[in-house]
Amino acid sequence: MAVTAQEALRITSVLEQELDRRQASITLWNDIYKGSQNLGFASERFKAAFGGLFKGFSDNWSEVVCDAPAERLCPVGFRFGTGDEKDPPAADKDAQRIWQSSNMDAWARVAHTECSVKSRSFVLVWAEDPDADQVEPEITVEDATQCIVAYEPGSRRKRKAALKRFDGDDGFEYSTLYLRDELWKWRRTRSPSGLHLPSSLSLSRWEPRGDRPDQQRIDNPLKRVPMVELRNRPRLTDDPTPEHKQVIPLQIGTTKLIADLLTASEAGAFPARWGTGIDLPKDPLTGQEIDDPELWRLAVNKMLRASNKDAKFGNFEAADLSNFVAGVNLLTEHISALSRTPPTYFMGKIQNVSADALTAAEAGLASKCGIKTTFLGEDWEEVMRLAFLVRGDEKRGLNPLAETIWRDVEYRTEAQHIDAILKKKALGVPWRQLMEDAGYTPTQIDRMERMLEADAERAATALAFKPPGGEDFTGVPDGAVDAGAGDEVLVP
Repeated sequence: MAVTAQEALRITSVLEQELDRRQASITLWNDIYKGSQNLGFASERFKAAFGGLFKGFSDNWSEVVCDAPAERLCPVGFRFGTGDEKDPPAADKDAQRIWQSSNMDAWARVAHTECSVKSRSFVLVWAEDPDADQVEPEITVEDATQCIVAYEPGSRRKRKAALKRFDGDDGFEYSTLYLRDELWKWRRTRSPSGLHLPSSLSLSRWEPRGDRPDQQRIDNPLKRVPMVELRNRPRLTDDPTPEHKQVIPLQIGTTKLIADLLTASEAGAFPARWGTGIDLPKDPLTGQEIDDPELWRLAVNKMLRASNKDAKFGNFEAADLSNFVAGVNLLTEHISALSRTPPTYFMGKIQNVSADALTAAEAGLASKCGIKTTFLGEDWEEVMRLAFLVRGDEKRGLNPLAETIWRDVEYRTEAQHIDAILKKKALGVPWRQLMEDAGYTPTQIDRMERMLEADAERAATALAFKPPGGEDFTGVPDGAVDAGAGDEVLVP
C-alpha cells in the first residue's frame, strides 16, 4: 500500500534513529577486529611511563576468530524444486548466471566476513536499468553502518521496510527508503565538519533528492522489500552478535600482557651488574671522586679493572618472562575454547599431533559453520528469489523450495576426502552428488559431464572404426556373413 511523503519521512526517521543507535557498537567491534583497540587494562602509571609507545600495538586474535568461520562459508549454487518432480532438481543455471554476473563468488565472502565482524551485513537486489528490454538483476553487498531492515511486529522474516544512508561526494548525504510498493529517495546537506551526526543533531532535514517527482518516489514492481539482512548468531529476542564479542576482554588482556612482556624485557631481561669496593678516580683540583658513566659502559672490547684488592663484581638475575608467556597462553586457550576456534589456529608450529586429533580439534568449528549455513542459506535463497522477481520470473521468484548449495565446511586431506567419496560410491550414491561432495561447483560438474559424454562418444567411434583389411568390433571377418549361432559362416 502506497504511503504519503510525510509518512515516508516518518518511517525514514524511525529507521535512522535505530541505525544511529547501532553505530557505536559496530565501530567498536570493527576496531577490535582491525586490532586498533586501546590497552584497556593498562594502569595510569603505565600510561604515564610509556605514553603512546604501545598505542598501535596489538596481538590481534579477534581477526582469526572472525575469519575462521567466514572463510569456510562458500555458496556454490542454487536449486529450485517443485516438490513433485520425478528427478531431483539440478543446480539452476540461470541462478548461477545471475550470481556470476554480480561477482558474488567474491562478494559473498565479504558479506560473510562483515556479518561475522559487525553482527550484520546486508544484500540489496535491484536492477541497474529497470526500463531495459531485458532486465538483469544486480546484487550488491551493503555495510551495517549504512543499512537497516525493519520487520513486521512479531516476525523476524517478513520485511516491512529498509533504509540505506550514505555520503555523497558533492556535499550531500543521501538515503533511500525501501518499502514493498515503492522507494523514496532523499538527500540533505552534510555537516560542515564532514562528520556524520545523529539524525537528532543534524541541522538539515531530508528533502526530495531531485527536482522532478519521479526522482523522489519510484514504484517497486517486486512487491517485496529488496534488501535482505544477513545475521550472525541470530536470536529470538536479542540482537545478533559478532563472532568475537565474547572474547573481546580476553583479546584486550592478551595485548596488555604482551605489552608488559616487552616492557619487562626492556627493563629487566638483561642482568644488571654491580660492583663494590671500587676506587673511583679523583679530580686533581677538587679531590672529588669522578663518577663517569662511560667507565661502566661494558662492551665486547672492554673489561672492568679495580685497584682495590677487596673490590667485588657481580650481576643480578634477569627478569623471568615465562610468567607472561604462561598468561598469554592461558588467555589464547580460553579464546580458542569460547569461540570454538581450533587451537591449531593459535599455534606457531604443530608437533606430534595425529590426524584424528586435528579432526577432533576442528569438530567445534565445523559444527558451528554447519549451523551458519542453515541460517545464511535461507537468506541467500531469498536474495535469489528477489533476483528472479527482478527478471519477472515469478515461478522461481515465489518458489519456497529453493536450496543453497554450499561447499563442504570441513577441512580434510585429499586422501581422506577421496576415500570417503569412493565409499559413498560403493553405497550407490549418484555421480553428481559424489561430485558435489567432492567440492566441485555446479558449473564444474556440468563441464565434467559434457567431457564424459564426449569421451564416451569418442570411445564408441573408436570401437566402430574398421581399418582396411581388418576386423570390425563384432569380431566377424571382412566379407563374412554372420548366419547366427550354430550356422556355418561362409566366406566367398
